[in-house]
Order: sequence, then structure tokens, then C-alpha cells
Amino acid sequence: MRRSPLPVLLGTAALVFAPALVRAHAIQTDINLLDGSGVPHSHGKAAAAGSRLQLASAFSTGEPARDAAVRLLPGPGGRPVELGRTDTNGRLAFVLPAQAGGNGEIQVDAGAGHRDWIELSEIGNAGHQTSQQGPRNWAGLGASLLSMAPITALGLLGGLARLRRPRG
Repeated sequence: MRRSPLPVLLGTAALVFAPALVRAHAIQTDINLLDGSGVPHSHGKAAAAGSRLQLASAFSTGEPARDAAVRLLPGPGGRPVELGRTDTNGRLAFVLPAQAGGNGEIQVDAGAGHRDWIELSEIGNAGHQTSQQGPRNWAGLGASLLSMAPITALGLLGGLARLRRPRG
């Protein structure tokens, strides 16, 4: 009797395509310093406490990250400071609070593991455009793999059921 490869193929497909799901829902944030008239500057001046900033955050699909929580994560030992929530276009303008240190970060949290972090030291420098990189991506990867668990489990259970079926 020939066994169907379908359960193994479904389980393999779930594991192969899970990272693609993470990329499909990645979040990217652009952040700019604003001058006194509210116009973004290009480069050269680093962000410091009292700086006016504007960010725009969107998913990799192009959909704006609406109503995402934006907070300042100061350096070690500091308490997070809520800066506001993005509007329907995924934008938020704010003044960098006094608690901002040179090694702090701005976090954009769109929920369900969709987060982006911008190091304060990168704002105002070339390359202020950021995307999810580094060890923090593992939280999003774990959430996507967890969402694929039911499909993987069904494939494995189907394969086990076929193995246990009495041969006639």
C-alpha cells in the first residue's frame, strides 16, 4: 500500500512559508527631525531632548500602521514614556521628552508582535529609515510560527493516522 506524501508536504510548506508571513507583515518606520516651521530636515543634526520629530509607519504591504502605540524606551533603568498613537495614515508628530538619552529608542507597536525600534542615535543621520532587524524580530517570528501550528499539527496527525491504520 502506498502512503500519501500530502501530510509531509503540508507540514513542510507550513515551515517554509512561515518566514514569508513574517516579512509580509513587517513594519517599517521613517522618522525625521522637523525644523522650527515643521519642515523635515535632511541630515546632520542628531535628535536630542526637545527635538520635534515626525514618524510615518507602515506594514510592508504599504498599509499604514494605524493607531500604533509610540513610546520612548530610555536607556537601562529608565521608564518607558508614551508619546502617542499614530493617526489613520500611520503618522505621529511629537517632541522628544527630557528622559531621552543618547542610547534610548523609539518603539512603534502596532500590536500582534508588529513592532519597530528606532535608535535615537540614528535619527538625523543618513540611514534614519529603519526596518525590523536584529534579535527583536524573533518575537514576530515566534508569533507567525505559532499561527502556523494548527496547519502543521493537522498535517502531522494525518500522517500518523495513516501510519496507524490497519492494513487489510
